[in-house]
Amino acid sequence: MKKQMLCGFMVLMLLCGCTPKKLEGTVNPHREYGEQQSELSYDEHYVTSLTYPKTDIEELDTAIVESVRHHQDRFLAEVANYKEEAIAEFNVSYQSYIKDDRYISVKLDFYRTIYQTSETVETFVYDAEERKLIDLYDIYEDEALPDLSAFAVSYFQKNFPQECNTQEFKIASAPTIANYNQFVLRKDAIVFYFQEGTLFDRLATLEVPYEQIEDHVDIKEERQVFVAYDQVLNEPVKEIDPNKPMVALTLDDGPSKKYTPIILDTLREYNASATFFVLGSKAESEPELLQRMILEGNEIGNHTYSHKQLTTLSKERIEDEIAHTQEVIYKMTSTYPQMIRPPYGSRNDTVFQCAADKKIVAWTIDTEDWRSQDVQQIVEKVLNEVEDGSIILMHDMYASTAEAVKILVPELQDRGYQLVTVSDLYAYGKNKAGKIMEGK
Repeated sequence: MKKQMLCGFMVLMLLCGCTPKKLEGTVNPHREYGEQQSELSYDEHYVTSLTYPKTDIEELDTAIVESVRHHQDRFLAEVANYKEEAIAEFNVSYQSYIKDDRYISVKLDFYRTIYQTSETVETFVYDAEERKLIDLYDIYEDEALPDLSAFAVSYFQKNFPQECNTQEFKIASAPTIANYNQFVLRKDAIVFYFQEGTLFDRLATLEVPYEQIEDHVDIKEERQVFVAYDQVLNEPVKEIDPNKPMVALTLDDGPSKKYTPIILDTLREYNASATFFVLGSKAESEPELLQRMILEGNEIGNHTYSHKQLTTLSKERIEDEIAHTQEVIYKMTSTYPQMIRPPYGSRNDTVFQCAADKKIVAWTIDTEDWRSQDVQQIVEKVLNEVEDGSIILMHDMYASTAEAVKILVPELQDRGYQLVTVSDLYAYGKNKAGKIMEGK
């Protein structure tokens, strides 16, 4: 009788969908879970770029969106009366991880520049087995906090000895849950984050290998799996008549799993080419799309890793934004981009120095497709302003842009234009934005 009741209960569990569901991840080692959501906004005095994951887990998604909107509302309130010449910026980026096919960790990075720059981190860890968001005390023994604190103090004193002799450091490294509750669970380690003005004046990170705390948590290190890509990708040669008009379609902020393939389909159908200025953070998730771009005769440019306004960053951070993306693209395609487009077109002497071996690419036609998201407006904007050598700015993030490309490619060809890459415009001396593309 008990056996029959147990079997019936198990069947009921299955029918109700109560069995653990395998977490389907991505190939991106820094964005292992969730569908990327992106929002762009430009104003006369500020810009915003928001990127965060949609996980289809209601509690987790609600927490993420509430956090993003809270920080966004604070920023908008602070810039309401901002009239300075320097453009203010609000940037949200993220990382996400799967651990033991059970824990989903999301780290949101908030970067703000108004009168000064500030950075904040918020983390969320969801237990798919218990179906709830968790804190450190759910997985880590309270009585073991002094050991964790001692490890943190030892690490920071060894690496930043001059900055640890403060009362703030002693308070922020003390063995309390509140001090260590911003964390993510990676496959190889638990990573803790300390906000600006706590341990130090800047954000601080502490990676603790699971073996270091194996007596206090029931989580072990997982072997990392790396995806190998083809060593050589041969770009096809497309015939270009230097005596005929040519224009370059450029698409920023992708690749998008949903809309980039539609645009690539259109380009292939009409034997046309474009230049895709990709974000390193997105490219890591879409190796097949990057390889397809090259294989079908398109060009890939560098749009930095996290879409921050480069003029607000230090030289070292600008170099990292560019170099990190270069390596991501090379890993996927065996090709280093020769073109870079800074987010928002923002550039100064430091940006030019950091991109000295590359061409900085601007545009001559801004479709403002992100603003209107209206197919007809995008098409009319291009057709009314296009001329030989035009560089057309679009974003492969919107359905309206993908539909506009379907109309524009054959129409531009019917008007006698060849659709080529930005490098092709350079090669044939056609670039209309040459004075600002060449840098200094």
